[in-house]
Amino acid sequence: MRILISADIEGISGVMSPEQTSPGSGEYERARLLMTREVNAAVEGALEGGATEIWVADGHGQYNNILLEELHPGACLVSGKPRLFGMMGGLDCGPWDGLFLIGYHARAGAHGVLAHTINGSAFAEVRINGVPVGEYYLNGLLAGEYNIPVRLISGDDRLAGEAVSVYPNAEIVTVKRALSTRAAVHHPIEVVHKALRLAAQKALRNVSCKPFKLAGPFSVQVSTVRTYHADLFCMLPGAKRLSPTCLEFIADTPFAISRTLNCFCEHGGFGTLVDSQDEYAARGFSARLFLWNGKFSFREGIYFGNFLRNHM
Repeated sequence: MRILISADIEGISGVMSPEQTSPGSGEYERARLLMTREVNAAVEGALEGGATEIWVADGHGQYNNILLEELHPGACLVSGKPRLFGMMGGLDCGPWDGLFLIGYHARAGAHGVLAHTINGSAFAEVRINGVPVGEYYLNGLLAGEYNIPVRLISGDDRLAGEAVSVYPNAEIVTVKRALSTRAAVHHPIEVVHKALRLAAQKALRNVSCKPFKLAGPFSVQVSTVRTYHADLFCMLPGAKRLSPTCLEFIADTPFAISRTLNCFCEHGGFGTLVDSQDEYAARGFSARLFLWNGKFSFREGIYFGNFLRNHM
């Protein structure tokens, strides 16, 4: 039985501050160790439950947070970017029998610990067919396109409340209780690790987990933090402005949703471009956009040319 684990950091017990999520401080080093150990607990439980192969996709920031030297020897690590499937690196190396979402968080706009969707500095909200969604939704939907069920999810109580309606048969482990977006009551580490081990074992025996599937095409609406973000995003082919801070694009598949949003916000792509106007970031973004779209209409080519002229 092959299991893919996608791991984030904001939903880890002991993590509640932005300082803990970015390199450059002792708190970050502590947080990445906490992250690695929670992943290890899930790996251990999966192995005890019968898993024969486990890959862990580091899914936070630059995708290089999990400490390989501390990772359970029964798991392989997928790290670094850019990569086609973003937080779900390795998804295309299946078949996989299940997906674990470890250390996940509530969606943008929710009152959860460090709640956001993909890029908190640029995205105020992401909606699919009118429904506000988080990363747990987007990544589970992407997995469903490849017939992979979400079997286990962990994070704070607000994440648990959102996820249960989308994955009613998955095991959900609450590792902390949100008091605000930057405060929480953290469950003891030993208690969290034991709960994750037991949940992982149970998840592999759960025959009621089914892939999360929705039929396309999908209307994807992105509300931005600043009007400037929407100005930039709307230079992309297929983006339609709905308001000063909202745009829409149509995607035929979950994979198309993922690729487009990753083009917006991949670090070294649009995430860096929004913050620093870095030339190298713009070039990397433009290369991924060509791969994503393949060809442009004349009008789209004009828009894209303007984008490159303004940002390279």
